[in-house]
Amino acid sequence: VYKRQALGGALVATIQGLLVLVLAPLVGVPYNPLMILILTVEIFLLAFTLCGMGLVIAARIQQMQTMMGVMQMILLPLSFLSGALYPIANLPQWLYTLVLLNPVTYAVQAVRTTVFHFIDVPPLAEAQLNPPITWFGWEVPMAVELGLVVVVGAALLALSVNQFNKADEP
Repeated sequence: VYKRQALGGALVATIQGLLVLVLAPLVGVPYNPLMILILTVEIFLLAFTLCGMGLVIAARIQQMQTMMGVMQMILLPLSFLSGALYPIANLPQWLYTLVLLNPVTYAVQAVRTTVFHFIDVPPLAEAQLNPPITWFGWEVPMAVELGLVVVVGAALLALSVNQFNKADEP
């Protein structure tokens, strides 16, 4: 039942994310069916991972009123440390390390790379606005980024199922 909750929550969040894409032409991003399809998958993977995280937290919380506050305390730093709001280039090493530990970073990077693939911008602008994520000088490919998001999401879902099953035991 928890897997269905994660999938259902991810589906709702994906639909909400796609509603934002309606505004894409207002900022010069043309509609392209392939781009929309790829973005849908990437958004779903991020939403699934965040739903898994929410289920892990929900398994530990006793009062429903506490859940929203705790989730906001976790999601806000993840958002700030993902590159979604602020560029991650030229960060101090300690902060860049935190960015690399954040699974949201990899989903945001994949989404941004997909959009830049379908729009026409000068290479210098793309290099500045979409710098690659690197591990010790190795440029992380998009497949690895998305694979990492999937692995973290699956691990969080498994952890939440385990926690809920322990809570259900007499």
